[in-house]
Amino acid sequence: MKTKLGMEFYIDYSHMLLGHPTCGQRHGHTARILVEITGDVKAGDGYQENMIMDFQEMKDRCKSVLTMLDHKDLNDRFSFPTSENISSWVFAELKKQLPVSKLTFFEGNGKWCTVEE
Repeated sequence: MKTKLGMEFYIDYSHMLLGHPTCGQRHGHTARILVEITGDVKAGDGYQENMIMDFQEMKDRCKSVLTMLDHKDLNDRFSFPTSENISSWVFAELKKQLPVSKLTFFEGNGKWCTVEE
């Protein structure tokens, strides 16, 4: 049986979208990021065998990626830092460290992008 585990993170960043009528000026956002992993709960006697992953381990792995974006100008990392490009990059980077199955990236309030397998 597959089980899902999730965590929520926040980062602040600035960006601008060249040529965009309103986002063509440098501006900032607070992003809310939901990371979901999927896996099997391991059987055993210890607490680590009765979970997919310890929350602290998941948090540490996610933070190692998200700190590359937090309080940064994302135009320095992406040629066009849209929600789609940012969330796809985060998903791919986290996938190197975690069994990520879904990532939802909220750009401020009421706008989001979801990447999933």
